[in-house]
Amino acid sequence: MCKQATFSKYQKRAIKFLSNYLGADTPFSYERTQTNHLKVLIDGVAKPIFTGSTPSDCKSINNFMAEVKREVKASKLEGEDAQNIAPKMQLPNPNKLSQDRLIQTCVKSLRARIDTMKSKEEEQVLETKSLNEVSEYRMSVIKHAVSLALQARKQGVYIKSKEMKTIESKILTHLDFMMPTLAYYAELLESKTKYQNSDKATKESLTSNVIKLEGTAKPNSEAEKGVVGEQPQPEVNMNNNKNHQKGGSASELMAMSPHNRISLLRQLSKVEALQLIDDINQALAINREQDIAEVVAMIKEKELPLESIISRLEVA
Repeated sequence: MCKQATFSKYQKRAIKFLSNYLGADTPFSYERTQTNHLKVLIDGVAKPIFTGSTPSDCKSINNFMAEVKREVKASKLEGEDAQNIAPKMQLPNPNKLSQDRLIQTCVKSLRARIDTMKSKEEEQVLETKSLNEVSEYRMSVIKHAVSLALQARKQGVYIKSKEMKTIESKILTHLDFMMPTLAYYAELLESKTKYQNSDKATKESLTSNVIKLEGTAKPNSEAEKGVVGEQPQPEVNMNNNKNHQKGGSASELMAMSPHNRISLLRQLSKVEALQLIDDINQALAINREQDIAEVVAMIKEKELPLESIISRLEVA
């Protein structure tokens, strides 16, 4: 959701109308589209409602308000028909009006920082790999917003615990409508798990391919003759190659002929090849750091002057 400052004067007027008309009982959210139109989603209304940024028609705001009222009224009538409940006339309750103002104030403050809350909540879900933190995080945010709203009031009003739970429940309804659903986070965790499992399988497949010896995958002499400048090389004798045994499968891979090594690496998929490149770069970085540490240790051990070493390097 874009910040309020990025909306046009007309769009801010439309947002203010939504807040006043829908009140504390109907959650809604809004965002600016790529074409700078205002897209409004209202709880209970099946379709989104759009309006422009700077319409030339002076009646655009009236048309927008009429469309909102018409859609909200239709959704309420459908709900009443489904439940067979007739609307009841109720007298205005001053206490309820005060609670509604408190709810609207809290929802407005939460809506202003909805992007930050989405990012933080998603980080928590990915870090804990659980959906249990979502409700706790949202409730803590709501309690903090209510506390700040009550502190900003000029006259302190005592709110009973039962009434406070009702207020927090209504704010949570608004927040749940604006924030991602649990189904979204469940799908996100599933995709991350699949990616991690795929990455693990890639490494295991790469290791199994590298461990193959030339004895199990003998070079094709005819294929080698087809390579320009390529001379057939004898098979590696593992008994006489103790130095390569020290390095493990990596040394065995490098002991192969270039043609055999390329043929073996061609069996890797694109993801496996990219992972191998990353692993090689990381290994080079670790070796470089180790070489630097050994050089520094030797300089300290032999107490060599750094000025002389720097001057020799410049000459070289």
